[in-house]
Amino acid sequence: MSSSAKDRPAPDAAQALAQANALISAQRKPEAAALLRGLLARNSGSAEARRRLAALGAAAHPAPRLTAAETRERKAIGTALRARDWQAVLPRAQALLKRQPLLGDVANALGLALRAAGRNNDALRAFDHAIRTDPALPDSYVNMSMLLRSLSQPAAARDAALAGLDVAPGNAGVRMAAGLALLELEDADRAIIHLREATRSAPRDVLAWDALLRALDLANRNDEAADALDAAEAACPGAPMIALHRAARDLREDRAEDALTLLDAQDPTALPPETRGVREQLRGRALDKLDRPAEAFAAFDEMNAHRLRARPAVGGPQFHGAMRHKLAGLDALPSGGWPADAAETDGWQPVFMAGFPRSGTTLADTFLRGHPDILLTEERPFSQTLTRGIDPAREAHDLANLGTEERAARRAAYRARFETDLGQQVGNRSAIDRLPFNMLNAAAIARMFPGAKFILVLRHPCDVVLSCFMQNFTANEAMDRFLDLSEAAETYDRSFTLWQRYRERLELDVTELRYEDMIVDPARAFAPVMAALGRDWRPDMADHRRAAQSRAVIQTASYAQVTRGLYRDAENRWQRYRDQLAPVMDRLTPWMETLGYSGRAQ
Repeated sequence: MSSSAKDRPAPDAAQALAQANALISAQRKPEAAALLRGLLARNSGSAEARRRLAALGAAAHPAPRLTAAETRERKAIGTALRARDWQAVLPRAQALLKRQPLLGDVANALGLALRAAGRNNDALRAFDHAIRTDPALPDSYVNMSMLLRSLSQPAAARDAALAGLDVAPGNAGVRMAAGLALLELEDADRAIIHLREATRSAPRDVLAWDALLRALDLANRNDEAADALDAAEAACPGAPMIALHRAARDLREDRAEDALTLLDAQDPTALPPETRGVREQLRGRALDKLDRPAEAFAAFDEMNAHRLRARPAVGGPQFHGAMRHKLAGLDALPSGGWPADAAETDGWQPVFMAGFPRSGTTLADTFLRGHPDILLTEERPFSQTLTRGIDPAREAHDLANLGTEERAARRAAYRARFETDLGQQVGNRSAIDRLPFNMLNAAAIARMFPGAKFILVLRHPCDVVLSCFMQNFTANEAMDRFLDLSEAAETYDRSFTLWQRYRERLELDVTELRYEDMIVDPARAFAPVMAALGRDWRPDMADHRRAAQSRAVIQTASYAQVTRGLYRDAENRWQRYRDQLAPVMDRLTPWMETLGYSGRAQ
């Protein structure tokens, strides 16, 4: 290439597309592909370039000259990839990419190996390298999307998957990635469209059916889910993953014996490792319904063991350490809290719903959504906007040193995230931030919103801890505390110790709401809450099922329960598990007294 050609600026997108069209018309496809790949390396957002590149077929992919040894190495990496032998993939892919950086399939394999090693940022860079060097390869978009979704970046995951659709609209994996990302964004209608397309593109793909069935369940489309389950069983007869969905439906329809028989007939080794815990959770639920608590507890214990085998627990020392630091410095917080100032409200004052996980916050949410002047978000970590940069070991000091302008900026950022999530402005309505572990950020909340109101949702401590242990939560720093019953009880003890100290020290404005009262007489249970909100209870609020079914997606572990009529199956469940709970009762019994449960009818 001449020096003048090297110095010439790259054509803009319109010019590059026009030049590519001319080259394609002249049957110079390899040159057109190189031009389009160069454009996409500079501007990965050009959907038209991706579509035109993909239409070139085999010519769309780079074809670097490989030695015979490099060709063999590329094949060996592919073999190790299919065997999920990540320890073999990682060094070999790194070495080959240094010599041949245009091998998008090798970069994609490297990304998967890095993800398996827990090196998520490096994996993202590898997938990005694969997409930029070989943008017609759909697998890289799928894997980028799945990783972003696991990192709680569903919008970015959606964008990656939709970019993949430009190059492979008929690819079931790309459709699945798009559907799952849209589902997390609560765009259930579009998610289900993509997931249905995935099952049409690959009617024998068990994973596609699994994704569709989960989406229909989360979206509360029970009739459609029943029809899809029948179709999945016809398309994939005997598939263990589909059998899990049949067992879940049996449980939902109170056929616990049928569910258990079906689950026990399945070979757990035929399931993907990350799904084996689901089988044990369903077995535990069936055994619990059949009043076989010792066996049920063993099944839930095995569920958590599968979760640990699939991915080690994270964040324990940091999670508990943060609470210890906050407790140690709590006396440095101002007694009585920070003074309320009209300028501090910015015209609105959100209400914060707190409570330990599995206490009933989702059920409370479904009742409150029945009021037209009450707005609630799903469980979102909005309070991170308020706590940014606050060191738990210096919480009182750091909060005290936040000036008026900084506090105002944080409140504005918080409100923007809140209203963006709602898709509307709050106006004069009551805005409720529902997140159980808001209780651990009460000091920062009270600093940013002096006089903030809290709704504390309570449930019997033993039922709460047992229920947390029984849930197959999405893995994260907080939920991983419930993989072991002893640590679950410790987390409850420490969380409520911190909360109670915050409540007393800062004189928080707290209204309590008990799960046990909600399921007996909702109107009476919510009377103090409605008074705190300055709203009247409306008779149609009692139809919590209608409110739940009207929601696009319920993301919490309670999604199946809140669409049922009010039931008391889970009330005082802990009594049947006294033997299993015995090792942790020393931590929980004091809280039964403190929270007013020791004298309640049981």
